[in-house]
Amino acid sequence: MKVNGLVSLIVSVLIISSCKEKNDKDIIKYEDIGTRDNYNAKIDSEPLDITQSIDTTFNITNLGIEVSKILEIHTNEFLDRFENIKDVKRLIITPNDSTYFKSWTFEDSTDTFNAFYNLLDCFGNNCVSIELYSDEFMSSTYHLLFVSENQIHWVLSNKNQDKLVWEAYLKSEFQIPLYNFILEQKINQNIKWLEDNIFRPNTFKVINSDL
Repeated sequence: MKVNGLVSLIVSVLIISSCKEKNDKDIIKYEDIGTRDNYNAKIDSEPLDITQSIDTTFNITNLGIEVSKILEIHTNEFLDRFENIKDVKRLIITPNDSTYFKSWTFEDSTDTFNAFYNLLDCFGNNCVSIELYSDEFMSSTYHLLFVSENQIHWVLSNKNQDKLVWEAYLKSEFQIPLYNFILEQKINQNIKWLEDNIFRPNTFKVINSDL
């Protein structure tokens, strides 16, 4: 009887572990997408409690994707080192994947570009340096950044995203007429620097490639 009980316990543990592993794969881990822990800022070491982090105030009216749930992120990271007026960090969970949307608003363009250039000097967990307009950076995570005069918007996901959807959302939500920098790095592909194509609406021109 004791042997049977022990076998049942082991089987139960294996099943629970398997389910947990599957759930973990469904949501990209925040620590895998560019958070930094080597500076004097408070880092939440424990996983977020999903039941306590659901955000119902984040406006997704103009976001053209189906959203199942939105979680507010409290973890500090590299760009939080730089003084800003407001920051928004959300995990947007859809039926198919999960995407991080992160946004920082700064006092002026000097503060914005200072933060952005420092980010390029130390990008991601491995603190990789990216030269302006270089195409040499590559990672297994999707990155999309829009940088305006006083804001940095960053989209990260474990699946490639439609940048037109995010551009439309930003323009409607933040009323941004012009971006100084746009960069996209698709999963396992080299980074591309983009600009709006004024001759072809809703398209982008790659400015660091002849393609």
